[in-house]
Parts: sequence; C-alpha cells; structure tokens
Amino acid sequence: MHHDGEGVDKRAPMAPAPMRYAPDGSVAWGEMWDSFCVLALEGGPRHRATLLEGDPDANPESAGYRFAADEIARGVLAVSGLSATPAATGWLAIGCHSVGMAHWLADAIVEENVAARAEGIALLVPVGADYTLKGEIKSVITAVAKTTHYWREHLPNDVKQTLEWQARLGTFRARVAGWFGRGPAKDRPRAPIS
Repeated sequence: MHHDGEGVDKRAPMAPAPMRYAPDGSVAWGEMWDSFCVLALEGGPRHRATLLEGDPDANPESAGYRFAADEIARGVLAVSGLSATPAATGWLAIGCHSVGMAHWLADAIVEENVAARAEGIALLVPVGADYTLKGEIKSVITAVAKTTHYWREHLPNDVKQTLEWQARLGTFRARVAGWFGRGPAKDRPRAPIS
C-alpha cells in the first residue's frame, strides 16, 4: 500500500470505495474503508472531480433534504466521532474541538472538491435535497473521514498549536479593529439613506 502518492495521477478523482451495509440494511460508514490511511490526504487524488456545493434554495423540510442531512450526520459521527446538526439551508454544522481544527478541516475538505467553511468551532459541510446515498452523501462523509483522520493521526501537535494561535490572533485582531471602527464592512454601522 502506497501512502506517498507515487504513481498516482493527482488530477484524477479518487476511485469510490464499495458500499458496505450493516445487518439492518443501513450503510456501515465506519466500516467503509479498510483503513482511513487508505484515504491519505497527502499524495492522493482529490475525492471529487468537481466541487460539490450545498443547495441554499432547498426545502429543509422535504423528505430528500431531511434524509440527506440525517445520513450525513450519522456518517460523520461514525467516521469521526463528531456530531453534525442542521445549520443554514444547504449546510450542516459539525462541532469541532477548536477553531483551528474547524478552519484546517474546512480548507482540507475544499481541497477534496467538497464545499466547506468554518464559523468558530463549527465546520460547515454541504447538504441538498437531491443528494444521493452513493453520490453526494458518500462524498461529504468520505471527505470528513479523510480529513479528520489526517488531523488526528498525522498532523503534528505543534502544527495544531500554531493553528490555534493563528485563530486566536485573528479573533483578537478583529476585536481591536472593531474598537477603532476598522472592522469588516458588514460589521460597521451604515449611514442612513435619505
């Protein structure tokens, strides 16, 4: 088994793992891969050929949306131990242990061609009413499995600590800028329109 990416065309999307099912017929997300190292972040190809995005116009009450959101949350918990809950339409929020973790995972998941962003300690991943089990749902869960495994097992602690300090400094810098009216434009008071 190669972990260094030798002989791998990094431009090609990752080949899909075969689906595995539990005796009750549900997908056995935690048993999908022989080893999460098979999904190694460095050296391997992107998970998808095109960017997977959420559907902000979907009806979150529709059966398809609820199924996709519930299945992604169940899969994320199985592969990472992290809980996911509904966020804004088109997104699920995965609770991370730190701001640095959420930001690093978001960046790494985007590299897998799955939309992601961080808001505080929440990692936001996409969801949509038209997501299929063997397609988009599996893609989101695979990207989370791949990146959370890499975060926990392969990213050195000193790098994690540096990411935490960067996140704290960013928060402090934004707070100080706000004190002097130099915060992001969206946070500044607007002049009334006459």
